[in-house]
Amino acid sequence: MRKALLAGAAIALVLLSACGGKEPAALSHEDVQESVQEFYNEISSLDQTAKTSLNDFNEALASYSGGSLTADELEKAIEKFQDTASDLSDKADDVEVAPGLPDNVEKLLNEAKDSFQKAYEIKKEASQSADSPDVTAEQFNQMNKNADIVMLYGISKLNQAREAIGLLEPK
Repeated sequence: MRKALLAGAAIALVLLSACGGKEPAALSHEDVQESVQEFYNEISSLDQTAKTSLNDFNEALASYSGGSLTADELEKAIEKFQDTASDLSDKADDVEVAPGLPDNVEKLLNEAKDSFQKAYEIKKEASQSADSPDVTAEQFNQMNKNADIVMLYGISKLNQAREAIGLLEPK
């Protein structure tokens, strides 16, 4: 009886471990392309929001410098810029890399995602320093340029993934 229970437990363990640790099924070429395109669309949407937010902020600064914006209005523009930068950082972290992609494509998309998330983190830090008396305009601009450089790295990884699956023509 004891041997039968042990044998039954061993069989159950083998069955459970076989069911639990399966790799996701490989996607068809069309599904891979669709997944990468969806990833690209999400990142592009975040990027457009970031550009719009930075442009709005720069316009507010210029208006304040020109005397057509009050200090209270500038403060609201700074808060909006900070909120947007924080949201973008969180949203970039939430972008999903679909399971079942080829390893090289998955690696490229994860590198792109990490780069975008880091770039938005830098923009978030820049936005938080925007109203700091310890940060000059040049330092603020440099932080945004650093974020853009990190973002360009992410764009290159994303484009490599798109090229690897035939969504972009090789250069």
